[in-house]
Amino acid sequence: MSDTHCSQESAVGRAVRSGEWSESLEAHLRDCAVCRGVREAALWMQALAPEPAREGQEGLPDPRVLWLRAQFSERQAAAERAHKVLHWVEIACVTSACAVLGIWLVWSWNDIGGGIADRLGWALFDAWPALWSNLDAYGPVNAPILFSSAVAAISLLALAVAYPLLARE
Repeated sequence: MSDTHCSQESAVGRAVRSGEWSESLEAHLRDCAVCRGVREAALWMQALAPEPAREGQEGLPDPRVLWLRAQFSERQAAAERAHKVLHWVEIACVTSACAVLGIWLVWSWNDIGGGIADRLGWALFDAWPALWSNLDAYGPVNAPILFSSAVAAISLLALAVAYPLLARE
């Protein structure tokens, strides 16, 4: 882009807009590259601009439709704001519930830890050997049935845990 200017630039712009060219301006236009550029740019911009005849009332949308769209957009924005607030309230509630649960666990860990240790010892050292000795009584014929039942029970447990997590998304 050049930094050269011409004193006739504004006259060329007015002539392009009005369509009235004087002989002296046309002669100047043949000699001045800057003014030719101004004329080309002005003609190009006029080609981009819509004609006033094409912009009649029939081209405008119905005002009632615009009003309804504006009301709908406003209601939708209000609903989105309310949803954001509810989302933050949900986060705060879950955080506070986790904090309360953590405090309760720390506060009563001696009782809880002792109960867990007793029940875990019973499950590992008393219940499993008794279960296996009872399974031997059924014999090898029922092993596939017991295995299938165990797989089904584990699958149902996994589904019960995973479903709320997957359904939320």
